Amino acid sequence: MRWLLLCCGFTGALGAQVPLHIMAVERRGQPPYEAADRIYCLDGGQSRGLRVGDRLIVKGTGEVVVLGHLRLTEVHSDRSEAHFEPLVATYPMKGDLALREEMRRIPLAPSLDAEPLPSIPAPRATPEAPPREGLLFFLPQRGDLSLAGLTKLEAWVQDWGSGGRWTLQIPTAKALSPVLQKQRIEALQSALRTMGVEQVTVATEPRTAEGRYDPAWVQRRE
Repeated sequence: MRWLLLCCGFTGALGAQVPLHIMAVERRGQPPYEAADRIYCLDGGQSRGLRVGDRLIVKGTGEVVVLGHLRLTEVHSDRSEAHFEPLVATYPMKGDLALREEMRRIPLAPSLDAEPLPSIPAPRATPEAPPREGLLFFLPQRGDLSLAGLTKLEAWVQDWGSGGRWTLQIPTAKALSPVLQKQRIEALQSALRTMGVEQVTVATEPRTAEGRYDPAWVQRRE
């Protein structure tokens, strides 16, 4: 209610203020004339409550851009004179409007004591499910899969499905030559492709498993 009354009072004040008009722009003194020598004559004076030194804003009719300010230098009963203080490169013309500076200050809206909206927490990242993993062994110095290894691989693909992300983890070892390492990787990749697994990545991080034979891990993530 208080804000409504304030708005009504402000609207009434604006309605009561009739803007002044620039009636003429005179150049006095001897040429050459400078822009600062222009005298702007307004159609209002003491009858409108104006005083010497008052500062008015200037803008064109129907425009919102303020051209600058008029500082009153002479005030008579029904007319006044002023010098122009520009804010832009354009100068006022006959017919432009002059308004009191204080009428441009629109009162700020009062803050409403409304309860703040509840904040919505950001969704938490769903932790990735642990991979499915199987372990098989290569015979010493052999790069091909044994029958037992192929059987295990087929069972995993059938149980886990051929989709997802597949990874082979075959740790490097001092006794394992790079050629033999490559043969084992290619044997596993070839076997998985024949079972419907299209893409398989390889990891060679250190990892150990108990047993006489060389281990290899097969993992599948969603």
